[in-house]
Amino acid sequence: MIASAGLFPNEVVRRRHACSLGISVVSRAHGQGVGTTLMARLTEFADKWTTYLRIELTVFSDNKAAISLYERFGFQREGVHRGYGLRHGRFQDVITMARLHPDPPRLAVEA
Repeated sequence: MIASAGLFPNEVVRRRHACSLGISVVSRAHGQGVGTTLMARLTEFADKWTTYLRIELTVFSDNKAAISLYERFGFQREGVHRGYGLRHGRFQDVITMARLHPDPPRLAVEA
């Protein structure tokens, strides 16, 4: 296996309009378009086949290639979690990023 990816629903009622996105590509497959293909498929699926308004993710702050990829697909930086996760023997910061649906569905409003 060279990669895994998925959209993960939020179980909290007030947050069901949002999901988390996760992608992992093994290092030997970096730079071959695997991440780009996965992002294209996941965002297309989310936009066309789900009711998600918001896709969220976290990325280690030193992962410049991933951050660039996410920005190309419309994700914007929303914040930094300092000392969030253990990586390479050190606690490192992660950046929270999110993307809103480009043409969000309209919600029925009660009168």
